[in-house]
Amino acid sequence: MSNAATFRTMKIRDALESDLGSIAELLLIVHRLHVSAHPETYREMSHEIAVDFLAARMVERDAYLRVAELDSELLGYYSATIRTSPSNPLFQPRRFVYVNEVVVQLESRMGGVGRTLIADLKELARQDGAREIELDVGHFNSGAKAFFKKQGFELLREKVAVRV
Repeated sequence: MSNAATFRTMKIRDALESDLGSIAELLLIVHRLHVSAHPETYREMSHEIAVDFLAARMVERDAYLRVAELDSELLGYYSATIRTSPSNPLFQPRRFVYVNEVVVQLESRMGGVGRTLIADLKELARQDGAREIELDVGHFNSGAKAFFKKQGFELLREKVAVRV
């Protein structure tokens, strides 16, 4: 068998309605981590609710729901929204992309899927006139923090809370 016959290419594309079940499974992977770390904040979510939640995101204006696919298998996805903030006495006006989540199948991590998803997001953000991409990472999620740092993300601020 030649190298050309064995070469497989990962494709990044817009999510389809038929992808929602698979994307929901991926969303639940990361969501369960958040529920476990902060049950006072995050709710348990069923697969059906996750599908409905993602279906609503799919039709949002100024939003991305993109998947990484290899041989018709979804390896990961990201969801993000273009946001703007007006000028005020404290802040410059901005157009940026806020990432809701980036999730890669456990079996596909460390294989370039996440890096490829982020590269795709950076390109779409540039095309849409955004100058920055922002996201939140739970303090408990050291793997995600390390991944995003490798992708060029920098800590801008820290969010703190106290229980009363």
